[in-house]
Amino acid sequence: MKEFITALALATSCVSVAAAPREAAPFGFKEARQQFMACLSGDGKTCEAAIEKFNALAAGHPGHPLLAAYAGAGTAILGRDAYMPWNKLKYAEDGADAVEKALAQLTPAHDEALFHGTPESVETRMLAATTLLSLPDFMNRSASGKRALEAALKSSVFGQAAPPVRARLLALAARTAKAEQRGDDEAAYLKQIVALAPQAPEAARASSRLKELGL
Repeated sequence: MKEFITALALATSCVSVAAAPREAAPFGFKEARQQFMACLSGDGKTCEAAIEKFNALAAGHPGHPLLAAYAGAGTAILGRDAYMPWNKLKYAEDGADAVEKALAQLTPAHDEALFHGTPESVETRMLAATTLLSLPDFMNRSASGKRALEAALKSSVFGQAAPPVRARLLALAARTAKAEQRGDDEAAYLKQIVALAPQAPEAARASSRLKELGL
């Protein structure tokens, strides 16, 4: 009986104590993300290098789906610069498939894994939503993108994400609301951006849009 009580106490203590957030970004992540951002901004020369680095990082750290999501997002971006229509579609489909696979691998543990201070789950969903919602409607990826966006915004660790990540998510939410003619929701997201990161590029665009709305 004594042994049972001791075991029960140990089990209860393990359940009740949440894991402490921990920095999980592997060496090379910062450089790879910088290359990805350059690729996203239109520097096509950096796309393949970023994809290669993220694929290598994902292979070495299979428990972190964010790395595979970046590789997938980079692959989808290759479709932007491809010359032949069939290559555009292939890159976009392959990239979207990789991103959705990464989303499916998220668990509560990824709320606790930090990548430069941002919960891995939030950044993965931000990346997925941005990628999937940018694809043409005929690819039927928007529903998955909207689910990822909603899950990120409603996440219990959303507030722990770095301000630039939160600003990008809110900006995407505002654009989605605008496209769906949900004016009140759009305005609410825009105001949150301005309050969150007044010096960020997203805030300048949000302020401009609010003026257009007369707010």
